[in-house]
Amino acid sequence: MEAWFISDIHLKSAEERNGQILLRFLRSLRQGDPSKVHLFMLGDIFDLWIGGSEFFGRKFQPLMDALKELREAGAGITYIEGNHDVHVEGYFKKKLGVEVFVEAQYYKIDGLNVRVEHGDLINLNDIKYLKYRAIIRNPWVKPLKDVFPGRFWDYIGNRASKKSRERSGHYRHRNEEQLVTMIRNHTHRAYDEGPFDVIISGHMHVFDDSMVETHGRNVRSVNLGSWFEEHIKVFRIKDGICDWVTIS
Repeated sequence: MEAWFISDIHLKSAEERNGQILLRFLRSLRQGDPSKVHLFMLGDIFDLWIGGSEFFGRKFQPLMDALKELREAGAGITYIEGNHDVHVEGYFKKKLGVEVFVEAQYYKIDGLNVRVEHGDLINLNDIKYLKYRAIIRNPWVKPLKDVFPGRFWDYIGNRASKKSRERSGHYRHRNEEQLVTMIRNHTHRAYDEGPFDVIISGHMHVFDDSMVETHGRNVRSVNLGSWFEEHIKVFRIKDGICDWVTIS
């Protein structure tokens, strides 16, 4: 078994640097035996994707083709939505055969109990975001994604995400130590919901890989950081061994 974990790429187009890196990475997963590969996409892969609109599918067409080919080759693909990719099951599940979730999920990988999630519930002090999350995840709000065309959401979302990214970037650099503490504290809370050996999250844009003692056990807590760095690192579990792989 070979499990790969990616998050927080925040792609604006398939042609940008990270779009090309992701495309090469997806194609590389088809080498060997794809039936033994499971790709976990833990949210904010795109800087914006709302609903099942073909608009976004066309915008990122080469990546959608690569995902479809990977899935048809026998690989497992799991998409856990973030706060920049919302209600995407209409496209990813129906057109690509990708399983889509919102909340944390648990998997048995090579004997390891692994919890995967986007990570947007790590910072419980971000009241403004928690209110926003409650609104966009409200069942009454969900149908609105289909009321307006994808181009409309693309325009509105890009303006909002630019401001959000600037604020979060400044905050992250000033408070990285505090954010790491939040990630590790979340490990204790998450373990209360169900035991695991490894917890893997994103959202915080902070690389952190540590052993955390909780409930009398040592568990591995991993935050995937982001793809804003010069060198791109991807987390992998292969044959029961956890490591980081640099891709380009």
